[in-house]
Amino acid sequence: QRAAWQSVHRLECKALQRVPAERRGQLPTPVRLLMQVLLVEGIRDGVDSLEGHVAARRARPGWRDVELMAMTACSYAGKGVDEVTVRKAAEQLCKIQTNAFNWADEDFTEACVFIQPTLAMMNHSCLPNAMIQFIDGRIVLRAESKLEAGDEIEISYTDVTMPLPKRRQAIDSYMFQCQCLRCRDNLNIYQACSTSSNLDLNGLSLSPEVSKVSQLPIITNSAISKRVTTAVDELSGIIRTDEFSNRDIKLLTLRERFQACRELVVVGAWAATPVPQLLAAISNYFVNKEDYTSALAIQSLVAIECTPYRYPAPFHPSRVKELVHLASLLSNTAPHTAEQMAQSSASQLTGGGTIPKIQEALREIDQVSTYQMLLLLAKRLAPAGFGAKFKLSLLASERLDELKQLPGREKELSLIERWDADPHSEWSKGFFQFAVVDPIHRLASLGEELVNQEFSR
Repeated sequence: QRAAWQSVHRLECKALQRVPAERRGQLPTPVRLLMQVLLVEGIRDGVDSLEGHVAARRARPGWRDVELMAMTACSYAGKGVDEVTVRKAAEQLCKIQTNAFNWADEDFTEACVFIQPTLAMMNHSCLPNAMIQFIDGRIVLRAESKLEAGDEIEISYTDVTMPLPKRRQAIDSYMFQCQCLRCRDNLNIYQACSTSSNLDLNGLSLSPEVSKVSQLPIITNSAISKRVTTAVDELSGIIRTDEFSNRDIKLLTLRERFQACRELVVVGAWAATPVPQLLAAISNYFVNKEDYTSALAIQSLVAIECTPYRYPAPFHPSRVKELVHLASLLSNTAPHTAEQMAQSSASQLTGGGTIPKIQEALREIDQVSTYQMLLLLAKRLAPAGFGAKFKLSLLASERLDELKQLPGREKELSLIERWDADPHSEWSKGFFQFAVVDPIHRLASLGEELVNQEFSR
């Protein structure tokens, strides 16, 4: 923080004082970034070396907006607004828009836009072999699949799980059209997953079956595959996934959206957008109603049938976050709350026979042990050398420390410690299957039953 203050923020703060107080929070992010470029020579030199496709951008609609943002940044940075200065700033803004990265931290609670000239030189692919993570203020470039000497490192400039039309729209500002295999052949989410070179790593995950993705009918049956791709493209123009982040979304709306996704659900394409986002919204809906039983079942469905196929690497931040999230839900469905769970569930859903089945499944699970092993796995999947700074790993550690206060778990702890010491031994594989994989799969199956029962009408 001290270094950032000395190099950037002391200059930026002085410049921001020129901005009327009521407008400071309204400055567009590109303007803020351009102000830093104008104020700090080291940043400016790095940006000047980048490609900005200025001529092509000038010919596009919206060039006047670029000039206005450049003029605003020049004015607040105290650089003057003469024609030459503004033109140069507009060119720098083009370079920012061409090379900037949108970033969210590993638990997706913070977001920013940044420029790093070396990373900006890396090409994009919708089937990337590397990813960028921000950990404790550091940019970490992490291999996402196996790399050999001489391989080109490719990252994604956008969310690769989006359908093709949305991906093309997202990378339009970078002034190119992606020609990777995923875009060229418009691969669906399962076809894209099958191209991954690290599917075997899912042996130590909630979804070891992901390694057999190429055997799914969605891939082997061309008619089903085409049906999924068509449905995803059509739904991308009908359903806005950002509406699912609204905490006040109504049950009726969720049911309507689920019915719109029936074409995907009936063929088992749970991982295809917008189904995962919808299921997460349904789970959150139940959390907000304190119906943790239903929420856990639905989230287990997401963890088994959605997230692994969207992000094949088990160490992907989205996969690690899923483990911590499941553990959080399990902490609210402990055996001593069974009566409360029954009352809460009965008040929210008709449920039929599914709610009692979920409650019975939970009673048969050693929830504390499953909770503990999910958190230990989350810690294990932290980037090498960054475990002490990785937010999800720190959160898992805090919750594991709380477990140490529970008495009478000596036998369970000895088994879990044996598993954690060597999770790849044959005994450990069997224990993990029994204590974690099978229970979560059972809950996922009941989550599928519940969502079909309650949201198809």
